[in-house]
Amino acid sequence: MGQAKPTTATARNAPNLQQPGSIFDLINFNVSEFMGVSGSLVTRICEARFGITREEWQFVAMLASMGRTSPSELAATTTVDRSQTSRTLRELIKKGLVYRHTRPSDRRRADVGITQSGEKLFQDLFPLVLQLHHSILEGISEDDLKCFAQSLYRMQNNARMAFDENAPANAASRRDGGSRTRWRKGRV
Repeated sequence: MGQAKPTTATARNAPNLQQPGSIFDLINFNVSEFMGVSGSLVTRICEARFGITREEWQFVAMLASMGRTSPSELAATTTVDRSQTSRTLRELIKKGLVYRHTRPSDRRRADVGITQSGEKLFQDLFPLVLQLHHSILEGISEDDLKCFAQSLYRMQNNARMAFDENAPANAASRRDGGSRTRWRKGRV
């Protein structure tokens, strides 16, 4: 085996998003790598200092911003499916960070919100996450940040539309415990 040639991203110090020549130039790869690094730090802070998962933190933070809401609305705000949302909310209720309030008009429906302990957690953890946020954005101009925020918003909308238009019809049923279609030799 010969020596590996440098990737486009390594050689250029930035991915070529306009004309990707390899996986290292693709937006999903770069966002995933970014989340792997920055997200793992948030995960470590959540788990080591507060005894919660990053997903639990995200739900507490969303409820702190949104106020009392239905689990369905909460699930629709994120990419987490409804069954995972229910599991996460059950854990947060057990930990005393979230409460569940059954609607008197319809006992089958409920709202969730954060408890005083959940609010305290938010007040303690948000400044640490905010500090990381500012560290990551350090040295990027205000104009570049505004442009990035607008671009990110458009990319998220484009990704949702692409998902709706391109979701494979024969995808594995995650609701039935499937995680992927099995590889078959000679498939390609």
